[in-house]
Amino acid sequence: MPDKQRDDSKLERVIRKIKRCLALSKSSNENEAATAMRQAQSLMREYRLTEMDVRLSDVGEVESDKVRASRRPTWDRHLSSIVAQAFGVKSLSRKHWCNSSARVVNRAMFVGVTPAPQIALYAYETLLTKLTLARREYVSQVRAGKQRSSYSPATAGDHFALAWVSAVHEKIHDLVPRGEEDPALVHHSSGCDLVAVEAKDKALIEQYLAGWEISKARKVREVELDMNAQIAGLLAGQRVELNPGLATGGQDPLQIGIAV
Repeated sequence: MPDKQRDDSKLERVIRKIKRCLALSKSSNENEAATAMRQAQSLMREYRLTEMDVRLSDVGEVESDKVRASRRPTWDRHLSSIVAQAFGVKSLSRKHWCNSSARVVNRAMFVGVTPAPQIALYAYETLLTKLTLARREYVSQVRAGKQRSSYSPATAGDHFALAWVSAVHEKIHDLVPRGEEDPALVHHSSGCDLVAVEAKDKALIEQYLAGWEISKARKVREVELDMNAQIAGLLAGQRVELNPGLATGGQDPLQIGIAV
């Protein structure tokens, strides 16, 4: 194993140990808590780690397997954006060379505190599959004359997809459990606690992304949308049902079933 990999592996073990000590430092047993805190501080001094270094180890990134040869369409980017917002992560588009396909591809990426990025990716890819199929069906109906549009079938399909995303926006937000809405946490948490956690996660994500070259989002040109496509997209989106499962012991990611 190369030295760098060996060093990284050792550092990961040290950080895990520090996290365990920090968790024990919150023990109701004062002696145990004090001992754990001293051990955590000792390890941090020995390896020259700050609290921010330890917290940043919880931040990670995941990429979608679904790629496009050109820029992701607006409705695709809107979908990843509202999913990211709901799960408290950052949504980005990554453009890079793909060796397997020998071309430049564009894909969605989520950055956040684990396991939120993995959950967001799962929700995004599941919804994207449903939306892609719904848009394809609508485009075929426009081509066949079953749906009226003054735009090309593809453009009408884009307008349909934008409305579909708008319709599921609130449903995705409602899907995510909020601390103050959980009866088991009512006496132990508050809206202020939730805001503090979200602010802390946001700060960690910004710190993680510091130094990244992130292009500014292009200004979206205002266009007049096809009213028929919008209505069809809203109705189709409203029929989507999001069924959250239960996390298992806080270890398994939230499972999302989507039915239309």
